[in-house]
Amino acid sequence: EAEGSLSGEAGPPVLEAGQESGPLADFPRGAAAGDCLHRILEQLDYQQDAGSSANQVVVERELERAGLGDQPLDPLLKGLDQVLTTPCGGPLGSFRLGLLKRGERLNELNFDLCLDRVVASDLAAPFRNHPAGAFGTDYAERLSLLPVNSQGFLTGSIDLVFRAPDAQGSQRWWVGDWKSNWLGQRDSEGRPVACGPRHYGPQAMTQLMATHHYPLQAHLYLVALHRYLGWRLPAYDPRLHLGGYVYVFLRGTPGDGAIETLPAAVPGMFVELPPLHRVLALHDALGIHQDIPKTL
Repeated sequence: EAEGSLSGEAGPPVLEAGQESGPLADFPRGAAAGDCLHRILEQLDYQQDAGSSANQVVVERELERAGLGDQPLDPLLKGLDQVLTTPCGGPLGSFRLGLLKRGERLNELNFDLCLDRVVASDLAAPFRNHPAGAFGTDYAERLSLLPVNSQGFLTGSIDLVFRAPDAQGSQRWWVGDWKSNWLGQRDSEGRPVACGPRHYGPQAMTQLMATHHYPLQAHLYLVALHRYLGWRLPAYDPRLHLGGYVYVFLRGTPGDGAIETLPAAVPGMFVELPPLHRVLALHDALGIHQDIPKTL
């Protein structure tokens, strides 16, 4: 995953090595390490500690598979526990992913979205026309500059699909995505010295999301989920059943102590219930699809 810095945040002081770091601060960066974390989180029993015998077998096996068998185990297990015990915040409030039973989640849900001819302006219009939430007109301008001219199929995989209550207690279906991006602090010579929850505040996460076009990715996932539920869920109504997205920045989650920060945003957890009109407009913009309930 991409690296980053705290540009855009209030200027923090230069730190001494080891200060304010989370347990995953020193876990390797790059695609192979990110894939390893994804595979681990696909297989874990979320309701058990990461250090339980069954979960530890998964962790050790995937580290060996990724060529990372020499990594210290304890910081990784602690980091995974923090991921699963951190309250999501936002519209999900105190809900934690560690509450999910295996039967209440789908990992790596593959999808194919059929596309008519789609250009960048088609993707930007739903954000421009429905600008509420974290990403509106400014993000639409970013999208309009993408070199997009596609037709056929858009294939992807959603890291996590799960059902959880919104702020009003209504059960909705959400998408989740694991991100291992390193957002940390470097010393005066550019060497990494700290990476932890303090570096994954709302401003830093919002900037990172926009830079890497994660909002577009998240909305495409929601379109895919909308179509899936329309085919599979009896009496599906997106007003009642479709939720939002949770982007989990693994190196920045603080664990269950973050319950004290609620109702403010939780470090490492970017949660949004975007305007339903926007999701449905993007659904229409992509073109070819079967009829799915969308009346508002």
